[in-house]
Amino acid sequence: MKTRDVFSWSIFPVTVAVVLLGGVWAIDAGHAPSLVAGIGTFVSVALVVTLERILPYRKEWNQSQGDQRADLLYLPSYFGINALVQPVVAAGIVLGGAWLSNALGMGLWPSEWPLLAQFLLACIVVEFFDYWPHRWLHEVPFLWRFHAIHHNPKRLYWLNATRAHFGEVVFRGIFNAVPLALAGASAEVLALVGLANSLLGLFQHANINFKMGPLTWIFSVGEMHRWHHSLKISEANHNYGSNFLFWDVVFGTRFRDAEKSGPEQLGIEDDTIPASWRAQLWVPFKGHKND
Repeated sequence: MKTRDVFSWSIFPVTVAVVLLGGVWAIDAGHAPSLVAGIGTFVSVALVVTLERILPYRKEWNQSQGDQRADLLYLPSYFGINALVQPVVAAGIVLGGAWLSNALGMGLWPSEWPLLAQFLLACIVVEFFDYWPHRWLHEVPFLWRFHAIHHNPKRLYWLNATRAHFGEVVFRGIFNAVPLALAGASAEVLALVGLANSLLGLFQHANINFKMGPLTWIFSVGEMHRWHHSLKISEANHNYGSNFLFWDVVFGTRFRDAEKSGPEQLGIEDDTIPASWRAQLWVPFKGHKND
């Protein structure tokens, strides 16, 4: 096997192991969870951006197609809205979780488990509470108006990860904040989930030619997410998992054409969404041709 092929097969699993397991180790060692998540996210962005230049899936996807300005403007709104919405929702849910724990006479979250085990459980739980909102965004016409903004680009690259209308960010953010806050998961667990969201979200949309093999049954990244962005609805309405494919396997929505590494074209058929970020913000309220 050539060196380039070895690199293509190893870069994703090695990065996931180093960043996520390294995060678990760092937090277990007593480092501040927010610092660990922040450094891990910064390293993830730098690595993915570099790999897109070294090992691109499609070289032409590294060039702006009139979408980069809008993508950059979505970046601060994505993180800003999440930073406002999730803590507010979580604060209310925490109170409910405390009441429920007292009523049951026991804690809801297995805080006595090793941190790695808590993190893996958190991933399974959070994925369930994101799978259904994401699926509804595709299947409910009114909700699709918001989500269509994310599917509008004709290419995938790292900055697509945060390209989302503020209405979608609020909608999914509320569901994401509920389960772990209700159960009483610790700040350490929440930080690791945030780090996983950053790392896997970047690899999900990255223009990197990495191979996955049997990992296509676990992770919703790379080729698996390219199918989700297919121009063909019959291919796109699958692989709803935010980071993992656990629930797609359970509910029968996992899709992969083993003969190809992705769809021929990305985007929305007969798309009428404008290129301007400001104009895109009004699209859901005017309706959409694909309703």
